[in-house]
Amino acid sequence: MLHVACQLLVLVPALSSLRTLVRIAAFGVSLVFLVLIPSARTQRTSLKTCALCILALLGVEFFHPDGSNLLAALAAVMMKLAVLGPIFWVPRTRSTTSQAQSLITILWLFYTASAVLGVLQAYFPGQFQPPLSAVLAARGSHVLSGLEIELASGERTFRPMGLTDSPGGAASAGLYALLFGFGMLLSEKPAFRGARLVAVSGMIAGLMCLYLCQIRSLVIMAGVCTLTLVAVLLISGRMSKLVGLLGAVSVLIPGAFALAVAIGGDSMTARLTTLVAADPSSVYYIHRGRFLEYTLSHDLPLYPLGAGLGRWGMVNQYFGEYAGHLWAEIQWTAWLYDGGVPLIIAYVIAILLALWGCLTVARGSGGSDARSLSLWAAMVFAYDVGSLAVCFNYPLFEGTTGVEFWLLNMAVLCAAQNTGVPRSNPA
Repeated sequence: MLHVACQLLVLVPALSSLRTLVRIAAFGVSLVFLVLIPSARTQRTSLKTCALCILALLGVEFFHPDGSNLLAALAAVMMKLAVLGPIFWVPRTRSTTSQAQSLITILWLFYTASAVLGVLQAYFPGQFQPPLSAVLAARGSHVLSGLEIELASGERTFRPMGLTDSPGGAASAGLYALLFGFGMLLSEKPAFRGARLVAVSGMIAGLMCLYLCQIRSLVIMAGVCTLTLVAVLLISGRMSKLVGLLGAVSVLIPGAFALAVAIGGDSMTARLTTLVAADPSSVYYIHRGRFLEYTLSHDLPLYPLGAGLGRWGMVNQYFGEYAGHLWAEIQWTAWLYDGGVPLIIAYVIAILLALWGCLTVARGSGGSDARSLSLWAAMVFAYDVGSLAVCFNYPLFEGTTGVEFWLLNMAVLCAAQNTGVPRSNPA
C-alpha cells in the first residue's frame, strides 16, 4: 500500500516541489522494511546468496575511479538495494497464499484504475490528465511532441498517462491490468464478489491502453506473457483453465482493438503494423537492436568490469555530474555500466532462479490453497518471462518496476514454502 501511495503522491500538484523526495520514498519503503521488519531465522537460498553477490559487486564498483561522485554512487547502491530488498525482507513476513493474493489484488486494482483513466484521457483529450513530469516538461516542445499521438478525430494529445506523470505511462498499467486480470478471471477464489466482471472490464481497458500508447515493446511483452501462461497451463494439465484463457483472449483482443481504433485511428494501426512489417530480427534491430549491438561492440570492450556508478539515468540527473554522463536504453547496457560482465551474470542467474522457482510452484498440486497459489505462480512466471524479454528494450530493473518484480516473486515463493506447495530448492 505504501509503495502505491508513493506513486500516487507524485500526481499531487501541491507536492510538485517535493517530487524528487516522493520518488525517492517509493524506493525508501523497501529500505525501511528491510530495517524495520524483525529479522527471523529463514532458510538460506540460492536466490538470497545471488542477491548478496550482486550487492558485493556493487560495493566493489563503488570505488571505481570513473564513477560520477560519491553521492551519486551511494544513491545508485541504495536504489539497487531497494530493488533487491524484497528478497531479504519478504521471507521475514511469513507470507501465506491469502497474503500473496491480497498483494496481487492491490496491485491489480491500482493498475486497472490507471488503465481505465488512461482510456478516458484518450477519449476526452486534455481531460483527466495529471501534472506532467517536471523533468519531461523541461525538455521543451520538440521532445514533448514526440510523446503525443494523433487521434481518429485528428486532434493531438499526450499518450495516455494513467496514474503516472509520464506520457505513455498507462501502457505499463495496461499490461498489468491484463496479466493480473487473467489471474482474477481464472481464480478459483475471487478476491471479492464481482471480481471477474471487474477483471474483464480492466483487461479491455488494459488492452486499449497498450494499443493507444503505441509502445510496441510492451505490446510484445503482453504477447509473450500470454503465450507463456498458455504454455504453463498446458504442461501443468489445467485444461479447463486453458480453455477459459483461450476463450477470453479470442474475444478480448479483437474487441479491445476495435474500440481502440475508434479512438486512435489510422496512426495507431500504422505504428503497430510496423511490428510485422519485416522479420522479427530486422524489426528489433531497427528499433532496439542497434543499442544492443553498440553495447556489445563498443561498451563491452571499454567497460568489461563496469564504468563506475551514478553515470547514467535519473541517479546521474539528480545526484551526479553531467561530465562523463552515459546513456542506457536497455537493461543490458545498464548492468554493464554498473558492474560489468560479473553483474550481468549474477543478475541473470537471480532472474533464472526466480523463474525456476515459480515454474515449480505453478506445476505443483495439493489442496485448495495449493491449487490457488499454483495458478498465481503461473501468472507470475509468465510475467517473469515477459520481464526478461523486456530487458532487451529498456532498463526494467532500474525503477519501481524492479521492486515489484522481486516483491511478486518472493510473495509467491515464500507463500509456497509456508503453505507446503512442492518447490525446488533454489527458490
